[in-house]
Amino acid sequence: MEETREETISLKEIFEILRKHLASIIISMFAGLALAGIVTFFIITPKYSSQTQLIVTLPQSETTNVNDVNTNLQMINTYKDFITGDLVMEQVKDRLDSEYGLKMSEGEIRGSITINQSQNSQMFSIQATSSKAVDAEHIANMTAQIFQENVKDVMNVDKISIISKASASMSPVSPNNKLNLAIGVVLGLMVGIGLAFLLELLDKTVKDDKFIRDNLDFAILGTVSQISQKELTATTLKNLNTSATITNPEDKEKVPRRSRSRV
Repeated sequence: MEETREETISLKEIFEILRKHLASIIISMFAGLALAGIVTFFIITPKYSSQTQLIVTLPQSETTNVNDVNTNLQMINTYKDFITGDLVMEQVKDRLDSEYGLKMSEGEIRGSITINQSQNSQMFSIQATSSKAVDAEHIANMTAQIFQENVKDVMNVDKISIISKASASMSPVSPNNKLNLAIGVVLGLMVGIGLAFLLELLDKTVKDDKFIRDNLDFAILGTVSQISQKELTATTLKNLNTSATITNPEDKEKVPRRSRSRV
C-alpha cells in the first residue's frame, strides 16, 4: 500500500511541475516549430525525382519454361551493376554535358540514380534524383538510353524495351515538410519538459512542510497563512487608521489663556 501511495504522490508532483512551467513548455514547442520551418523551407534544398521503366528480354528457346523466367529475374542484378559501371557512367557524363550542358562527375551521376525492381517482375526502373526536376529527367532518360545502346554488345540480350520515359515532376520528394514540422514540435516539447524539470531541480526554495520534517528533521511550531496583496493593503490601511486615533497620555492639549483686561 505504501509503494502505491508514493507512486501516486510522485505522479502528482510531476503534473504539478508541468502545470507550473506550462507557459515555458508551450513557448519551447513553438520555438521548435519555427526552427523546423526555417530549416525545411529556407535551408534544405528540395530534391526532385524522375524515373524511366525498362524491360530486358534474353534469348529464349522454342519452348519457354520456368528456368528462362528465373534467369531473366536473376540477370536484373547484373544489369544494375552494368548501369552503374564505368562504361555507362562515362558516356552518360559526356552526353549530359554535350546535349544539356549538365556538368556532373561520374560519381555524382552514380550517386543520383537508383535501380528499382518490382518483386518477381522482369521490369525495372532507373530513378534519378536531383535538385532540379529537369536535370532528374535528363539523367534518368540518358542513363536508360546509354544502357540500351551498350548492353547488347556486352551481354547476351535479345531485346531491350523502354516502357516509359522519365518526365520532370515539380513535386519535390524531399524534404517531407509535414514530417519535419512534426519533429520540430516534438523536439520542442521534449526540450520544454526537460527545462521545466531542470528549473525545478535548481530551485532550492522550501515549498512545503514535508521537506522541513523529512529532510531537515526540524519540528514545525506553527504556520503562517499566505495572504493576497489586496488583503495586505487593507490590513495596512486599517492599522494606520487605528494608530492615528490613539493619543499619548503625556501629550496634553495646550489651550491658550485669555488675557484679562484691566479697567
